[in-house]
This record gives sequence, C-alpha cells and structure tokens, in this order.
Amino acid sequence: MQQEQGDVRGSGLGVLVGARADGDPVASAHLARLADGLGFGEIMIGEATGHDAFALGAALGEGPATLCLGPLPAAVRDPVTTARGAATVAALTGRATGVALAASTSTVVEEWHGRSRSDAVTIVAESAQALRGLLAGEPVDYNGALVRTKGFESALPPSRAQLSVLAFGAELTEVAAARADRLILPIGTVEHVSRLRARVQAAAERAGRERAPKIALWLPVAVEPDAEGRRTMLRDLVPYLRSAGFSGMFSEAGFGEVVRLARSGAHVRSVVAAAPPELLAAVTAVGDVAAVRAVLGEFRAVGVDDVILVPDRAETLEALAP
Repeated sequence: MQQEQGDVRGSGLGVLVGARADGDPVASAHLARLADGLGFGEIMIGEATGHDAFALGAALGEGPATLCLGPLPAAVRDPVTTARGAATVAALTGRATGVALAASTSTVVEEWHGRSRSDAVTIVAESAQALRGLLAGEPVDYNGALVRTKGFESALPPSRAQLSVLAFGAELTEVAAARADRLILPIGTVEHVSRLRARVQAAAERAGRERAPKIALWLPVAVEPDAEGRRTMLRDLVPYLRSAGFSGMFSEAGFGEVVRLARSGAHVRSVVAAAPPELLAAVTAVGDVAAVRAVLGEFRAVGVDDVILVPDRAETLEALAP
C-alpha cells in the first residue's frame, strides 16, 4: 500500500545516491537500501551515465523512505514521461515519491541527447507548471512556448509526487519559488543559504503564493576521512569552482585565488593542491560525528528544511544514522 506523503522516518534528512558519472547501479542500490535500513527519511536518486533513475527506484522495492527521482533534465524528460515514471515507481514500491527537475548541462542536454538548451529556464518553468497537474492526476491541457501536452490520462493512480527544482541563480530561484514544492541547492556556504532563504520568500510573495517552498541542500559529508578522502572531496568541488554560477559564491567566501586558478584551465591536481583546508569546510561537513552534526545544525539554523547527504562511503552513513 502506498504511503501517505510525509510518512517517513528521519524526516528532513536524506541521502543522494547515483549522481556520479562513474555510478554503479548495484553500488547505488546497496547504499540506498542501507539508508532505508538506517532510518533516513529520503533517498534521492540522481542519474548520470550509470543507470536510469526510474529503473533504479523501481528496483529498490518496498521501504520506508521517500524516493525522490532526479534531478531530471527538463529538456530531455517531458512532463508525461516524468509523471508516468513517478506513478510507476510509486505503484511498484508503495513508497511516497518525489520528482526533481533541473536545467542540467549543455553536455547532457545538447551533446548526449541532441536537444536544445537555448532557453533552459523557460523549459524548467513550463515543465514544472505542466507537471503539477499531471503528478496530481488532473487532466492537463498546457500549451507553452516550449512545452506542450494534452489529453494524457494515466491508467495508474497518480503519484502525487512532491515537485522539486534544482536551482542556483536568480532565474531558477524564481521558478522554484513560483512553481515548486521545494528548491534544491546543489551546494552552498552557510552565508549563501542564509541570504537565499530571504530571496525565496520574496519570490514566493511576488508569485502570489501563501507559503514559500522548502529548501533542500546537498551536503557532501565524510566522517574522519583520510588524506586521500579529503582530496577526492576537493576534486569533486573543482567543477563548481569553474562554473560561472558558483564561482562568485566561492569568491565571496574568500577563495578568489583558487577560483581564478580553476577557471584559468589549470589541471585538477593543481587546483586541489592550491585549495586551503577552509575551502572544504565552507561547503561540506568533514570531521568526527560531532563536528559533522554541528555543520548540519548550522545549515538548519539559516533555513534549510531538508539536508540531503552526499556521503563519501557507507561507513559515514552508518555513523550519521538518525
């Protein structure tokens, strides 16, 4: 029997699996089942080159945690495909289900899938608008500039999935505030998240919403990692340092020199070698269990509703079980 939305343990604390480019679906499923058994409230299933999010979600079967499928690239997954996939996963697993949309990257949208990413914000906004009705099982006749759907009637009960939007930057923040149940921030400093809460509230008011969407944060975590583990976490941050959308946040936090090095095209090894320890501490939670939990508390104090852990290994999840 499908759970009612919100009927989960460890509410507000989740785990991201399967978002790495080298993702192994067997390893991702093992981590997800571990999170289930440990009492985490949500399992977010990303996808890259290793598996399909809907397939992995269905393969997990029954369990207590909510499954959030995605982030899915809106330019690739049309609203009907997404709604039908969410309903299928909900029917097969009996779990509360969520869906997350993203603009994704040019590599994924244009090179892998041969779709246009020329107006990513519009396609996320229109997909979210159409999806709200489809996820609720309502008849939808939507004719946007880039997204159109009419006449779909699901043979399955609607998933009633919570709709999240992965957002960083003013335009997608406005989309999430106006049309989503939750905004997901892929990475952030405490100071950035503190400012974001006020911006989301203001954007929701402009959209005429009585309540602003929740904020979720992906938080890379490692309990007592060794030196190589810390270097791996730093390597995972290099794409963010190079991104125009995120580099400003790191510069504001005092890491302008590392940002300039990363954006100059320097090799990843050089960027990692130049990064001070404070860089890792600014956007991740690393150390003993008490130190990691303290970081979680800092983010909750500035308005993060759901913390989605990105663990370095299974032992970290076991140490942080709610």
